[in-house]
Amino acid sequence: MLVAGLYWFMSSVTVTTGFYSIRIGQFSAGGLVVVPFIIGICWIFANPDSIMAKIITIIGLVIILASIIAGTRFVFHRRNLYEYLLMLVFIFGGAAITLSMLFSKTDK
Repeated sequence: MLVAGLYWFMSSVTVTTGFYSIRIGQFSAGGLVVVPFIIGICWIFANPDSIMAKIITIIGLVIILASIIAGTRFVFHRRNLYEYLLMLVFIFGGAAITLSMLFSKTDK
């Protein structure tokens, strides 16, 4: 019951992602998130022993990953109230049954 409810709920959600775009007036700085990574990679090829180049490259990767995560959107498909309530009954009813089975005390 829990698995069916979670599957139904998750199949009702569409996930889209992209770079998080910082807007300053008419200027969009969405592609600028890769600049620290590019600078770090160029610096590593110029001076492979540089610790600072490796730090800037890692910071660039973290900025790119954070930008992708910040740009993630979850869209819940349109459902009527009956389907939504039935989904919730499946999820929470199944969770209650699962928890009661896991935490029941048996004298065996």
